[in-house]
Amino acid sequence: MNKKILIVLITVLSVVACNKANAEIKWEKDLASAMKKAKEKNLPIMIDVYTDWCTWCKELDKNTYANKEVIDMAKKMVSVKLNPETSKDGAEIAQRYGVQGFPTILFISADGFVLENIGGYVEGEKFVPYMKNAIEKLNKINIVLASKEPSLEKLDLYLESGNEEEAKKIYDVLMDRKAISNEAMPKYLLGFGLIKAQKRDYEKANEYFDNIIKNYPKSEEVYVAHYYKVVIMALAGEKDEPKKYLEKLIDDPKVPANMKAQYESLLSYINEKN
Repeated sequence: MNKKILIVLITVLSVVACNKANAEIKWEKDLASAMKKAKEKNLPIMIDVYTDWCTWCKELDKNTYANKEVIDMAKKMVSVKLNPETSKDGAEIAQRYGVQGFPTILFISADGFVLENIGGYVEGEKFVPYMKNAIEKLNKINIVLASKEPSLEKLDLYLESGNEEEAKKIYDVLMDRKAISNEAMPKYLLGFGLIKAQKRDYEKANEYFDNIIKNYPKSEEVYVAHYYKVVIMALAGEKDEPKKYLEKLIDDPKVPANMKAQYESLLSYINEKN
């Protein structure tokens, strides 16, 4: 073969290989390396929580992750795929962030703060705004965390991320300073209750929910507290009590329509299971 032709072929093949490498998302092999890289470069982490049997997970790979805009945005973050059925990291992430279905795409900071959460399949052009929002929120979080002083903004961040230990430290300081208003209390009690429920400490979770129901009956959070009390009853294997509890709530004219619909959906689910 002519030497010039050979050089041209090698050049063309190199360009093709380079373009192919740039035309796909680079997925980290494990969560630890993804977290380390994100920490070093101050980047958000995109976690694709998937399973091998999930049809829509395959559609994400085929369509969304092949979208040029998505690929370009992914260069501004660290990406990792986790299967909770085959990976310890995947199982821990799924439990920590309450993953209920697949696919779920989590955008988090290296410190574990939730930036965005996508449940289900989203096409490429509709996926990009979530990625942009994750990057913007990380910048806002960095500003909040730059201050060493405890604040409501910090408390919100730690509760959203499920970091109970740090949230409790800030909560205690703010309570001592009387910096949490009575109107805001149900929101924070609910946050701690949901963390306890996620950790399957149902007894402690119910203490928080009961506190809201007893002391803040006019708050919006009271309806969510009722909802999770029923969920805990059902998980405990109770059959009749959850139904009676929900039926009473559904008949209550004070319950907002959106919550009543959720109660009815939960009741239907419990009836099907029983």
